[in-house]
Amino acid sequence: MRDFDWRGMWWPRLPPWEVALRTAFIYVFILLLFRLVGRKELSRYSTFNMAVLFLISVATRQTFVDDDPSLTSAMVALGTLFGLDYLLSWLVFRSRRLANLLEGPVRQLVKDGAPVTRQLIHCRITKAELEAELRRNGHKSLAEVEAAFLERSGRITFIFRAPPPERR
Repeated sequence: MRDFDWRGMWWPRLPPWEVALRTAFIYVFILLLFRLVGRKELSRYSTFNMAVLFLISVATRQTFVDDDPSLTSAMVALGTLFGLDYLLSWLVFRSRRLANLLEGPVRQLVKDGAPVTRQLIHCRITKAELEAELRRNGHKSLAEVEAAFLERSGRITFIFRAPPPERR
């Protein structure tokens, strides 16, 4: 059994600024990849999506900190990730233009009960998927829908028509 290496546990092999810079580059690259994939795919979280999310961390760990096992480098990388996440969340909150750039605009998928085909194609959503989401909301027909939107979160929001007034 070897002696415990207190110094090696804390002493980084890479300068902290390099760890932070590597982490920031990979973070921005992953954001770009997710932006290119689109919101619809990210809202599903299938087994494949979960595997990809897990493998991203495995694939990028060494890129963040190289062969540096120190706690210091791990804390710098995690602090950078959380700091960037907080900063981008704040910027998106403050700027609609930046929100549209980073997260994409809200897209109208249904107007007056009819699918907006151009938007469905752009978002890669089939009419069958739209109708399945409608059934998940407890409705049967698109005729009941005044409007539907693909939100920035990847979820579909429906606005239903008001029921006709009852006759007496």
